[in-house]
Amino acid sequence: MARPQRRDKGTTLKDLVPPDLFVQHLNAGTKKEAITELVNSLAINGVIDLGQEREVREAILERESVASTGIGNGLAIPHFKLRQAGKFGICFGISEAGLDWAAHDGQPVRLGGCWICPTNEAGSHPALMRGLASVAKDYDNVERLARCRDRRQLLNMLLEIEVESKGK
Repeated sequence: MARPQRRDKGTTLKDLVPPDLFVQHLNAGTKKEAITELVNSLAINGVIDLGQEREVREAILERESVASTGIGNGLAIPHFKLRQAGKFGICFGISEAGLDWAAHDGQPVRLGGCWICPTNEAGSHPALMRGLASVAKDYDNVERLARCRDRRQLLNMLLEIEVESKGK
């Protein structure tokens, strides 16, 4: 798997998202259930060890109790740095109905991007956060991403949105 890179003028948001990104349609009705689904998917895909799901979920929920990762316009980005994480990994989950995430703008979350980052790979974490936050500035961007049905569509849409934003 390619290691996420630091963001510079030539690096796109798509470059920062690992190639094994996957999309999962959430069955969750609550933020806690959504985080559970996302963390379980990270374990199934080898980002964290099977058996670590509870520890990681509780750490993410504790972080959520301090400040919501619902950044607005239907996007939440729960995340956690884990020393034992085998690799950087991200899972995007899509909620058709939207979830109450205590987002800063009060809007329901349609797209959640949960990532786990080994503590020794923390350099790309701020760049990815900035990239996703810039996408979330426009509600239509989040809606376009939430309509994606697979990993390829999502990655291509991220690139399209980033190119469009540079042209503005």
